[in-house]
Amino acid sequence: LEADPALPLAAGGGALAGEMIRVNHYGPDATREAVRGCLAALGAALAERGRKADPEAALRAVEEAWERPAGTGPSEG
Repeated sequence: LEADPALPLAAGGGALAGEMIRVNHYGPDATREAVRGCLAALGAALAERGRKADPEAALRAVEEAWERPAGTGPSEG
């Protein structure tokens, strides 16, 4: 994750500090490519540390969510 400091990622805070990563993809930065880049980087970072991850499934979910009309959930669209 350190390889691309432009990714909108931040450490979690409060009670979840050290246990979560925030993906800040909202407002003008809420682009499909920003979300895809973050998920790909997170998947790679997890894999490097021997953690189970399925970045391809995450990227498919981005595509499915992006194509869904706003305000509809996975089972509603």
